[in-house]
Amino acid sequence: MAILQQSTSGEGPITGWPLEPARPGQYLAVCLDVKDSFGIQRPKYEDPSQIETLDVCRFLFGTQDGQIIQTGEMKISAHEKSKLTAVLTSWLGSAPGAGFDTESLRGKGAMINVVQKVSGKGRTYSDITSVTPVMAGMEAQVPQPAQFNIPGGASAPAPQTTTQVTVEQPQAVAPAPVAQPQPAPVAQPAQAQMFSAPSAPAPF
Repeated sequence: MAILQQSTSGEGPITGWPLEPARPGQYLAVCLDVKDSFGIQRPKYEDPSQIETLDVCRFLFGTQDGQIIQTGEMKISAHEKSKLTAVLTSWLGSAPGAGFDTESLRGKGAMINVVQKVSGKGRTYSDITSVTPVMAGMEAQVPQPAQFNIPGGASAPAPQTTTQVTVEQPQAVAPAPVAQPQPAPVAQPAQAQMFSAPSAPAPF
């Protein structure tokens, strides 16, 4: 992440929002936005001579005293040892299940710990070192998202591709019960007449 912070333009981080450094401390905050960035190319941390392509995300928070602060980049990964999974587990109190949608965290409160760091090029920036649940009894004090002006506006929510799966399922099941009842009533009357015909010649 330090390498990515160094390769930013004057308008702010490539995968984040252009923000001024926030004051260090622990804050009651609300998640304002979630930003996913796909196909980001950068030098590998272990070997800068090699380029890797990653999908990353960031969370944007608004604090109770009106500051706006973002997390560092986190690789989009459900691996138990990934930073994203660690942050979500700490925030939610339990590990996120399969298919968890980070977009659902918009508007959710949290306690965040903010520190200031200096990049290799001497630029001071803020980082969130921990995200935990809101302390009991403080839920009503969580700031409202409408109180904040997000630089550049809020990012659009990711497309919900899972809805296509739920729509297709009823279409495959519906034709099966309709096809079976129709042949049954037509076949039975015809068979009944065929078997009753031979009973006519019985008097001979």
